[in-house]
Amino acid sequence: MTSDKSAAAAKEYAKQLGDIFKHECELSRKKESCHQLAEFYLAVEKDVHKAKDTFKLACEELGLMESCFALGNLHLTSKELKDPEEALRLFGIACENKQAGACNNAGLIYQSGIEQTHIKKDINKAMEFFDKSCTEGNKNGCFNLSAIYLMGRDGIAKDMKKAFDYSMKGCQMGHPWGCANVSRMYALGDGVVKNPEEAAKYKKLAKEYSVTEVIL
Repeated sequence: MTSDKSAAAAKEYAKQLGDIFKHECELSRKKESCHQLAEFYLAVEKDVHKAKDTFKLACEELGLMESCFALGNLHLTSKELKDPEEALRLFGIACENKQAGACNNAGLIYQSGIEQTHIKKDINKAMEFFDKSCTEGNKNGCFNLSAIYLMGRDGIAKDMKKAFDYSMKGCQMGHPWGCANVSRMYALGDGVVKNPEEAAKYKKLAKEYSVTEVIL
């Protein structure tokens, strides 16, 4: 098959998928299909406005928190739809409904604040959201909270025991830097009893997870 024919076949296949998602979303009101249709509009048709409207439908009318999260990301990152305050509102809704990635993103927003908005830096709110994210199984939330305790910042005192605990949680979920921090703390006896064997073990894990992330 020539490259032109391959491209045409791929384009036709994508169109068929889009038609299926559209049918199931508009006629059957399947929330997962609506979410997939929004992703189709975003990735294939490159239409952020169609994507926004469809994510909004799945989020607000059909109650799919993954779509609330995705819509929040659009409002945070899209030049055409930029609205950090709306993004934070959506992350808050999704987080309340245990969407762990949304909790982490809300934490990141509060960790720095956003200029020219009403969103001010609030490290305590950031930590609260990171903790929720970690509890719901998001490795980035665990790592971000561990970093605050590891470094001590914005009035939050260093706490190596908590830094170790959250680094370990992140590591157990596959976060390479979480494993690297666990390894270093075992090597130094910082926040945990010094243990060279455990340090070596988690150093190896950090390398393995780093390779996995690159492959993925």
